[in-house]
Amino acid sequence: MTVIPLSRLLETESAHVVCFDRHGAEIYWPQFVQTVAGLSAVLAKSDKRYWAIDCANSFDFACALYGCWTAGKTAILAPAHMLTDGSDLEFDGIILSSAGDARARPVVALDSISPAELQEPIIPATSDLILFTSGSTGEPTKAYRSILNIEAELDVLEEVFGGGMGDARVYSTVSQQHVYGLLFRLLWPLVTQRAFASFDFEYPENLFSEVAANGVLVTSPALLKRMRHIKEPIDSPWRTIFSSGGLLPEQAANDAQRLLGCCPVEVLGSTETSGVAWRKQDQHGAAEVWHTLPEVRVRQDDEGFLEVSSPFMGLSSWHRMGDKVRLKSNRTFELLGRGDHIVKIEEKRVSLAEIEQRALALPIVDDVAAVALEEGTRQFIGLVVQLSKSGKKDLQTLGRRDVGQAINKALGGKLDPIAIPKKIRYVDVVPVNPQGKRKPAELRALFD
Repeated sequence: MTVIPLSRLLETESAHVVCFDRHGAEIYWPQFVQTVAGLSAVLAKSDKRYWAIDCANSFDFACALYGCWTAGKTAILAPAHMLTDGSDLEFDGIILSSAGDARARPVVALDSISPAELQEPIIPATSDLILFTSGSTGEPTKAYRSILNIEAELDVLEEVFGGGMGDARVYSTVSQQHVYGLLFRLLWPLVTQRAFASFDFEYPENLFSEVAANGVLVTSPALLKRMRHIKEPIDSPWRTIFSSGGLLPEQAANDAQRLLGCCPVEVLGSTETSGVAWRKQDQHGAAEVWHTLPEVRVRQDDEGFLEVSSPFMGLSSWHRMGDKVRLKSNRTFELLGRGDHIVKIEEKRVSLAEIEQRALALPIVDDVAAVALEEGTRQFIGLVVQLSKSGKKDLQTLGRRDVGQAINKALGGKLDPIAIPKKIRYVDVVPVNPQGKRKPAELRALFD
């Protein structure tokens, strides 16, 4: 497919389908342009520069983003909880799909905008937006991105992955408020004239519908790990599946291949770096090897951490990620675990990633998360465990105490004694946020 530059997209004369809703109703290109023009006219009258976008509907979100750019404003893409009146996030106003509760800052509601004719379709190359990290390893932080950064990445995504997608429709389970969802579910379809869903898929069962035959799925491990209870494969397989936000366990990759008809393409990246590398676990003998995207440079620092430089980033220098790696070439590497997943327990450095990796190797464990806990002056490790089918059977017959002892006994010969979990909680699903990221505070709350 031809990739139209983001900055020249509104010059396009077309009548193609841009978006469709849950019931199949379609929205066409002229309506998109007219909605953008109407919003741009409203924003241009304001002296406020920074506008936060709070639209769950993907069509509304796309209109809001382009409305900001055509009006010379900076779009703020922050998690919804940061847009409350009590937040100290700096922005001037909010763009909503429809006017809701009263806000302390100015609100523009898209359902009150009158369509208009676009006067200036070319977007300046200086246009930008501000993203926020997920906060999974601390407080969310800003990450800047120019329209030139985004255009460079969209060109590469189509070059590497577009050939197998054709004119497929794009569905998603992840939010466009974060860089992965923004690119894969929204902007990439826009610039290649692929229709995208205005709604989210929430459940694994959603993936087993008639949409799959000509569908591309943008998702995270959080959903793909929840399919094991489904027995019958889909009649018409998905064309392509993308997964990001965390590593996809081998079992989940196998389930996707068996049930959905194709093995997911996993994309490694971060809010700061955007896309870095990819892998497919069905590649013979290469499941552990990650391939860097074109234009991306990688290196390993003295401590073994992955460092990245690319035109996709809003940074001019190298950025150190939290992943430790083993470089195989200047284009490939193996991941060795999260290096920033280190905690101090009784003055000893303990790798939560190693604990999780060891526990995941046990046949009674489907998923797991390790957290550092404190009780008074006592520090120790807690383990949140999602049991496999055999593990659940053991829990029913043996009880929590015996299953916990079996887990710790299996870990005992592989971990430092200080890293052996002192408390274990069993859950149906290890909790994650919509981007598939774990939040330590939520995990620790399970032990309260």
